[in-house]
Amino acid sequence: MYRPSGSLWAWLRTQIFRLWTAAAVLAAYAYAWIDRPEWLTWWKRATERGIERACAALPYPWGDRIEATLGNFGLWVQITLAIVVFRILVWLLMAMTGRLWRRRTHQTQASSAITASTDGTQLR
Repeated sequence: MYRPSGSLWAWLRTQIFRLWTAAAVLAAYAYAWIDRPEWLTWWKRATERGIERACAALPYPWGDRIEATLGNFGLWVQITLAIVVFRILVWLLMAMTGRLWRRRTHQTQASSAITASTDGTQLR
């Protein structure tokens, strides 16, 4: 079976991850729009508050300008932030799962090596 090269495989995995996370967030938006509109209201207000606080920390003319610009792109900023937050959460979950998996595999290999050494068999 043909296996793509390392860089092509990494690029493909990245694109698939981006596609499914964006699709999942858009599906969640559609679900919330139909069944849980209060979630969308909460997310809209939370993102607006975050933008206002971040822009308030900037010097006078720039904070107001950036806040007005981001306000004009409100829906797109909210969707983009939702995708970014979701991707970070998924990445953290996958990193923790991978770490636990490697730890379990390492412990299993170490315990089998200890068992083999007590049986009198040679270790490699």
